[in-house]
Amino acid sequence: MKHESKGDAGEDYVNNLAYKSYLKYWCYPNPKDITGDKKEICDLLIMFRDVLLIISVKNHTFEGNYERYKKRVIEKSSNQLNGAERKLFNSSRDIFIKHPEREQELFNPKTYTKIFKITINVGEQFEFYDLGDKKEYKGIINILNKESFERIIQELNTIHDFTDYLEEREKLLQAYKHIALNCSESDLLAIYLRNVRKFPTEFYNASTEKISLNLKGEWQKYNSDERVKLKRDEDKYSYFIDNLVQTDVLPLPNGEMLAKELMALRRTERRFISKALLTLIAKYQKDLETEFARRYLEYNGFGYLMIYYSKTVTNQKDLDLLIFEIAPALYAYMRNCQEKQIIVLAGNDYLKQWKFGFFVAPELPYPPEAIRHLENLKASLGWFTNMKGFIYKENEYPEK
Repeated sequence: MKHESKGDAGEDYVNNLAYKSYLKYWCYPNPKDITGDKKEICDLLIMFRDVLLIISVKNHTFEGNYERYKKRVIEKSSNQLNGAERKLFNSSRDIFIKHPEREQELFNPKTYTKIFKITINVGEQFEFYDLGDKKEYKGIINILNKESFERIIQELNTIHDFTDYLEEREKLLQAYKHIALNCSESDLLAIYLRNVRKFPTEFYNASTEKISLNLKGEWQKYNSDERVKLKRDEDKYSYFIDNLVQTDVLPLPNGEMLAKELMALRRTERRFISKALLTLIAKYQKDLETEFARRYLEYNGFGYLMIYYSKTVTNQKDLDLLIFEIAPALYAYMRNCQEKQIIVLAGNDYLKQWKFGFFVAPELPYPPEAIRHLENLKASLGWFTNMKGFIYKENEYPEK
């Protein structure tokens, strides 16, 4: 029977937590320099679009001596993380790593513009601890314990919600030589969430090198707020996107591109997109005269084409042609290709079936024959004769 060390147990804990979350497809547990020295680079790499998280996991107690704990655990972890960053970004040779479910791949340092180094201690928990470790010219190491890491990825459960918090956290750390956090990190997180995902301006005082934050009880107040409960209820809509990516998009041969676009959405953005489709379906699913309805949204430079189709439509070949080729092509044309990429989300009555696709708009200008073809399609379908624009607003915290 293999004996598992405390360090292995700690790494397994964080890897399992991250791997079972929204981060799974982009998690690289214990990545090794495959074609180089074969050594482990760090405990966990998370690579998503332009974001890179370099994570070190420790499972130690401080046994009443916090300074010794900092020296033996924090300094050691910081050295490992800074070494991993040097290897990945300053190596004179190519670095190849491997995801557990894919072939080995070349690490391209030019891809990443947002880099975060994180130490997570899953050993003995203590309420007050240094938020980070700063070394001149080496950047900041974010320090989290088990409880704070769990709370953060539970509450900020998309990659950009998570990294938005890390960015603000690092700004706060950069502002002072020392921060005394006389509360739990959950209290600090609550302040961030209540303040429109920023820390209050009064936290930043250029006239001092130290600050003491006494925020005890803030998480409890936030967690019991009725609007927060309403937010979490409304967020349930957003998991349509998560489930779609996990069960339908990623298994496709070329599904990663669409998956990345959908998973790049923050939680409230996913709610907004999901509700746009679900409300469209709800509007028409009891209308026996409507076989096909559509709604188009522009968000963050992408087009989102929502389509309702009735279960009475049985010719799947013609339906797919309309949903995946004709409809997005017409919207790209009518929008003069303002959105270079259009994500198509379609569903039938009560969402018993759904379809999705990814359309790339052609380069302008359109050739005359293409314009004639699209104008004929538009006329034959009778679309765009009574277009209505609207502004849709989704509040993260709904009113009671």
